[in-house]
Formats: sequence, C-alpha cells, structure tokens
Amino acid sequence: MAHVPSRIRRKIEGLLRHTEAALLPDAVLAGEAAHIDAPSARAELLASHDEVALVGLTDRVAQLVALLDSRDAAAVSAYVTQHGVCGVARFHATTGASGTRIYMMSVETFPDHINNVYVIAEDDSRIMLDCGSGFPSSLRDMALRFAVIRECFHEDIHYETLDFVVVSHAHLDHFGGANHVKRTSRARLAVHELDARVLACFDERLVVVAKDLDVFWRRAGVSDDERTRMLAMYIGGKKAFIPQEVDRLLRDGDKIGPGYVVHHVPGHCPGLICLQVHDVLLTSDHVLARITPHQYPQAITPFSGLEHYFHSLAKIRRLEGINLTLGGHEEPIWDLRARCDAIALFHRERLAKTLEACKAPQ
Repeated sequence: MAHVPSRIRRKIEGLLRHTEAALLPDAVLAGEAAHIDAPSARAELLASHDEVALVGLTDRVAQLVALLDSRDAAAVSAYVTQHGVCGVARFHATTGASGTRIYMMSVETFPDHINNVYVIAEDDSRIMLDCGSGFPSSLRDMALRFAVIRECFHEDIHYETLDFVVVSHAHLDHFGGANHVKRTSRARLAVHELDARVLACFDERLVVVAKDLDVFWRRAGVSDDERTRMLAMYIGGKKAFIPQEVDRLLRDGDKIGPGYVVHHVPGHCPGLICLQVHDVLLTSDHVLARITPHQYPQAITPFSGLEHYFHSLAKIRRLEGINLTLGGHEEPIWDLRARCDAIALFHRERLAKTLEACKAPQ
C-alpha cells in the first residue's frame, strides 16, 4: 500500500465530511452545520481526484456525488449505514447484550488535528469516551456530531442524556472538554486514578511537567533559547482549562455502565485506559491504525515510556474475543493482534537504529 502523506489524508477526509453535510436535514444545515460550505467542498473534492485516489476513496466519492444528484432516500440511508455521514459513523457490538450502538465522532480538537470521540448507547445507558479539547472547533464539531446522531441515526443523544464521561487519559485533546461537560450535563466524570490529579490539579501539573521537561532537555544538551521556545509551545493554550474534580476513579479490571471493562495500559500516558465494550475494544491512543503514540521517558513522567508501553501492548494483544478495535484517532482496526505485532516491530527496529547511531560519539 502506497504511503499517503498525512497532509493529503487530512485534506481529503475533511473535504469529504464537509461535502456529506449536503445530505443533512435543512434544520441541521441552518443550525449546527451553518459554518460548512458543502457546495464549495464538493467542487474542491472533485478537483482533487488524484489525491482522492491516493487516499483510496474514489468509489466512495463517486457514490456520494451520485447520491447528491439523485437524492434517492433509500440510497442515502444505505450510504449512511455503510459509511456514516458528516463525521459520524455507527458500529455495533455483536456479542454480549444485543443492540449496543457505538457512535464514532470525528472532532477537530486542535487545528488540523482530529480525535475520535465515542458515545456508547445500550438500553438506558449513555456513556461518552473522551470529550474533545474544549477549544472552539472542538465544541462546534461536538454540537454538530450530536445533531447528526439525532437526525440521521435517530438516537436521542445530548450532553444532558449522558450518564458518564470516561476520560481515556490526561492529554488535553481527550479531556479538555470536561469543563463544558460539567457545565451542560449531569454526567459524572471518570478517569484512571493515575491521571485524576492532572484534571483536579491542572495548574500544579503544568508547573511540575514544565520543570521536568526543562531538566530533561537541559541534560540532553538543548540550548537555552530552544528550551524557552519549546516550553512556551508546550504550555500554550493549556492555561484555559479550569481544574475539574473527578467523580469516579478507575482501576484496571473495573467495570462501568452495563459491564464495560477497563484495561489500564500505561506507556503513552500513566493513566491511559482501553475500554472493552463486549467484543469491541476502544483503544484511545494505545493502538492506532497507522501511527504509534509518542512515549515520554520515565525521567519526565512515571508510568510512561517504552518499557511500560511494550508490557501494555502485550497485555492487549492477549485479549480474547475482540472483533473490532476503534482508536482515538484514525480508522477502525480489524485485526488487533496483527496491528500490535506491527507496532512492536516498528519500535524494536527504531531502537536498533538508535543503538547503532550511538555506537560512536557524534
């Protein structure tokens, strides 16, 4: 498979989402989707046919354009069921309780940075995994995605109907929207105990991590000017978050909602969890379809780093009965064990290259 530059993939997937907005009901187009210019997106998408082919979306784009021209209601319904629409796709757990719906919502948490936020609906339970960054683009996209779920999938999902918001880990693109959740809903906030203090004492966290990063970079030989620039980049935008108390601390093996299992997977973040919804595993940043998450050394953050990550990767690989894996970014994963093996191999090859480069002083 040819490598697709992330810049091109983001462009085409964004144009596709905006073009699909033309399939939405008029009330949504005039309300939550008012910022989208669907006709212009369609024109640019059609003009980008070479890039569409590179991303592998030629057939889907052709199907979408035919729908927009025909407006056949049955065909539109079939498209939405197969592909989703305007940044929302629906999946089903096929074991355990029947009727478990999992909605994947693509949300622009930072400029050109897309997160997958999930709503799990089963019986009278409504649980959201992660809540975006709280930045304006994130709040805008969350409002639109909820409207799409209500109008196109006929599921009554609002902030007010949520029982729990489970934060997969304490990185801002996954938890920054917690302030908005607490202002607008009755949902309780749940996070692993190792990450709870980040949310509850966020100002303290910024001070401590900034100090530890500065020490690490100084020991690595980074210049004073470069350290100053990098620290400003790290802190920038984070001060907007207001510390938020956590309602429930999670631990490995805990269950939440109708029996969803918490798997603690430290490495990328000390309190990172995967959430098992029957035969579907929501992996957040632990296992992704195309990239691997960055690893802080333990010298900066305890319970992080590549050694922890390898153990956590092996732990998830051993899980039985997983038929679908959904990450915090990128597309679904249909073979979890093969993806775990590929990630482990990538890291070991990179370690070997690093050791080779360090054989002689440079």
